[in-house]
Amino acid sequence: MLALQIDEVKTFMNRLLAGSVFDSFLFVEGALQMGFGYEFDGRLNRDFYTEDELARISEEENYIPYSRVRPVLFSLIRGKRTPLSFRLTLQANTSQTQTLLSSVSSAASVKGLLLNIRYDGQKVFLTSGVNYSAFSFDKAPEHAWEQWLTEFIKSLSL
Repeated sequence: MLALQIDEVKTFMNRLLAGSVFDSFLFVEGALQMGFGYEFDGRLNRDFYTEDELARISEEENYIPYSRVRPVLFSLIRGKRTPLSFRLTLQANTSQTQTLLSSVSSAASVKGLLLNIRYDGQKVFLTSGVNYSAFSFDKAPEHAWEQWLTEFIKSLSL
């Protein structure tokens, strides 16, 4: 598991909420604490969307793209007062996961590559995770995901 603390909180928040760098991820779940609390479930409710909208979402995805959630989160968070705290769980989309794990022998047991983002009111913390469908001694998927995430965060110049 990779655990990072982000030093440039304002820059990170701008990229997370106003930029598009995380838009390729899927939104799994989240919670936001302000004057009252919000809980978010990112599971895709396919019955809600039109056929045209569903055509733009992969049938393999079980969660809504973060790009659709980001404007909602931004509208809740923007303002003069920062949230007391929040946590978000994002997942690499199916295409990203397949590409990243293409050379990993135990890739078939991976259900998702997760990125947990936690803001405690002052600091931002990122942790990685791998959701397996079956127990595995092979840590290659975790190492590949951690390496990719490290490079991704470095590319954000934080």
